[in-house]
Amino acid sequence: MLDNAEMSLAKTNRRIAIRYLSLGANDQLGARLLHEYDLTRKLVLAVTGHHRLLADRAVLARAVALRDPYVDALSHLQLRALAELRATTDPHDHADLERFLLLTVNGVAAGLQNTG
Repeated sequence: MLDNAEMSLAKTNRRIAIRYLSLGANDQLGARLLHEYDLTRKLVLAVTGHHRLLADRAVLARAVALRDPYVDALSHLQLRALAELRATTDPHDHADLERFLLLTVNGVAAGLQNTG
């Protein structure tokens, strides 16, 4: 369980998470989620005795680090697609943006090698 939690935390980009949370327009919930993320990270490191996430799994840490730039880029595109999808009133644009959004979801899921 700790290994899975540590891996999930390592795959999380806090700055991007903040951008996703801002879409929800509920600052209190966003702050609570970020607090829980920070607390979980701190406690996982304390229990495992690691100074950084995935410290004892060098191959996995390297794989995550190599994928990060691509997953982050897709996440930024996804955030843009979500914002534009919410703003559009044109049905054609809506269909195109929805397709693009789904492609980014698939890309993020493939990059993280679990759900996007």
